[in-house]
Order: sequence, then C-alpha cells, then structure tokens
Amino acid sequence: MKFQFALTAAACCGLLAASANGQSLQQPNVFRTVAASHDYYQHDTKSSHAELLTSLGGGGGKASGECDSCEEACSCDADPCRLFPEIGCGWSLTGWIALGATANADSPGSRINGPVTFNDRSNFQANQLYLSFGRDVDTDGCGFDWGGRVDMLYGSDYIFTQSAGLELHQNGNRHWNRNGNQYGLALPQAYAEVAYNNIRAKVGHFYTIIGNEVVTAPDNFFYSHAYTMQYGKPFTHTGALASWDYSDQLVVHGGLVNGWDKFDAVTDQTAFIGGVTYTPCHEQYSLAFAFITGQEDGIAPPLSGNRTMYSIVFNYHVTDAIEYVFQHDNGWEETGVPGIDNEWYGINQYLFYEINDCWKAGARVEWFRDDDGARLSSAPVRNGGLGLAPANVAGNYYNISVGLNWTPNANIIVRPEIRWDWSDGTVVQPFDDLTKDSQMTAAFDAIWLF
Repeated sequence: MKFQFALTAAACCGLLAASANGQSLQQPNVFRTVAASHDYYQHDTKSSHAELLTSLGGGGGKASGECDSCEEACSCDADPCRLFPEIGCGWSLTGWIALGATANADSPGSRINGPVTFNDRSNFQANQLYLSFGRDVDTDGCGFDWGGRVDMLYGSDYIFTQSAGLELHQNGNRHWNRNGNQYGLALPQAYAEVAYNNIRAKVGHFYTIIGNEVVTAPDNFFYSHAYTMQYGKPFTHTGALASWDYSDQLVVHGGLVNGWDKFDAVTDQTAFIGGVTYTPCHEQYSLAFAFITGQEDGIAPPLSGNRTMYSIVFNYHVTDAIEYVFQHDNGWEETGVPGIDNEWYGINQYLFYEINDCWKAGARVEWFRDDDGARLSSAPVRNGGLGLAPANVAGNYYNISVGLNWTPNANIIVRPEIRWDWSDGTVVQPFDDLTKDSQMTAAFDAIWLF
C-alpha cells in the first residue's frame, strides 16, 4: 500500500508539475471565468464551470454526429459532443462516467479514509455512472414554458445521496441497495418544472440550493469533498421550490420541502427553504445566501426537533484568471431531549487560477466544527465501515487540498489532487482506523461526458 500511495502521489505530482509547462499548450487571448464549482442554484442560472465542461439542461453540448470537425471536437473550450440527439423541443439525455483512485499514506487495513467521503476508500472507485433526462425551462423573461428532469446515479457515490422513503425505507433501513455494498443505485432528482415570465417553480424531488460543492462530479473542481458538503447540509429535498428573477442582478428563491434527504418520512414534517443571490452589473463578484428551517425526525419521532442552517457563498473574480470563493455555514438543531442540542459551523476558502483553456489550478482550505458530534456520527456506513458515537467525533476538522483540472478535450476531465486532513479536540482519532489524528491522501479521477 505504501507503494500504491507513492505511485498515486507521483502521478498527481506529475500532473501538478505539468501545469508549469501548461502555458505553452494554448494561450487564449482573453481568459474565461475560472471554473470554481457547480452553479450555486442547480442549473437555475448560468455557471462558468457548466459552460466550460457541460450543460446538463437540455441541449447542452452537441448531439451525436453534430461536431463540425475534429479540431472543434478536440478543443478544450468547445461544447461536449453528445451521444444522444435532442428529442422534440430541447428534451435531452446526457450523462457521464466518473472513475477514480485514492492512495492513503497510512495504508489503513480497512481502506477507509476516515471521515473523508465520496473518495472514502483508499483504492479504485467507480464513483458515478450518471444519466440525466429532461428539459430546463427558459422563457427569456416573457411567456410560458415547462420542463422537468429525472436523474439516475449508479456507483460508489450512491450511499451519500439516498433519501428516506425512496432508496431507504422510511425508518432509514436499506431498501433499494439491501446489502450496503460498494456500488448501488440512487435517484437524486425527479421533478416537473414550469415557468411564467420571470418566475419558475419545480415540484418533486431535487437537489438542494444550499452550499457550494455538489453531488454531480463534473460540477466540482476537486475529486474529494469538503466536510461541510458531506456533513453540514442536506443533499436533496422533496416538495416545491419557486425562483423569481427580480432583476438581472437579484434572484429570490423560496419553497416548502420535506426536510433533509427525505422522500417519505415516518412522520412527514414541513420545512421552509429559501435564498437570494446578488450579482452586480459588472459581474466581478456574486453573493449567495440560502437557508432551511423546520422540524426534523430522528429514527424515533419523539426525538424530532427544529433544525436550522444557513450558507453564505461569496465569489470574487480577482482578475480574469484568478477567482476566490469564501463559504461560511452554520447549523443548529433541537433534539427533543432537554439539554441536548447540536451545533455545527465552518469556513471554506477556495482559490482558482486559470492557466489556459485546458488547465486550471486550485486550492481549498477548510475548517469544520462539529460541536456535538451530531453530524459526523450520522454519516452513512458501508458494510465493514466504522459507525462512531457523537461523543467520540465532536471536535474540529481541517483539510488543505491542492489540485488541477485538465480538459484535453471538451468531453474529458482529469482531476488530480493531494490532500492533508487533521483533527483536534476529538475523543477518538478519526484517521488510520481510529489510530491517528491526521492523514495524507493522493487521488485523481477521470470523467467522460457523453
């Protein structure tokens, strides 16, 4: 395993070093916006990263056979070529395959990378075979339009995107993926959407509008994820969400949903989710605020209580080539047990540099505080995994990640990274099978969009 880590680290370092020579690949006349992460509001507005890599909303990229030339198809900043043509007025089937490998310098016997998720195993993972069929609404501010979307995810990432009453039973026990194995199936989105003038609304099961990093692999800069993304916020909701483009600068969101990661709970509870995003006319920065508040059930309904959290994301284009992102999250909940309440909070910072059309460099620094151990102890566990009690994992968690995005053509993304994690204040040391308070990993994945 030591050899595996050295080999993977060498591969990552080689790609990192290669960026130094990347300036000679193809210097654009004008730098495009640096790719930071997925569109903050899940395809509701344009995303620089989605424009660079893929457009999931019906008609993104060119259908099979529509690439005008080899040169166009191989260009780093072209639209991806698609296997399937559009159906009717904008309905399309798109997707990707994401495969990766992670090496852990500690060589844990369980091959578990502590509380790091998505690339949670120190070996090869087929993370996502992702299919998305649908059509995004677009009225251009005038008239009526309708659409919808159904997404399917198969791979090792399924375990992090399950909802009670859908992939899981109402009480949280396994349903679709009964063995809890490495690979399984999830249905993270299935919704209908309508729009009239500057207002649009979706009804069904959909991704959250909260936070910066997301489930969909091509829409994140890094292969690994922040603790905040995994433990600090919901992944999906079921209910209704409306969005109002008040102006070109201000978008307002609001809706009623069935809480966190639930499709049909034991006792359904209603939560309010909302947010605003502001982008000035010069578009040098954007500021997004989103929150959710409502009753959340434990496995036993008497343990229900109010859970509230918010997220602030500030995105600033320092230059045409450099982008800085600041994220702050804070959450708290009443457990229903007097004197036992939970709180979590943290700060993420990202810095991205666009070397040229084909190469991007990035760094992430995170501090996440699970004040009472409620969030890390709730992590999904695969067969053979380590479930931890809240008292053991309460404390501070940190990560520093550096990496590259290489897009040799519009349909391929390669993401090498090196990551250092550490913790303090915890009763149990969370790394190397509960024997260390820090770890070093080297990882990379490759994504093919089709």
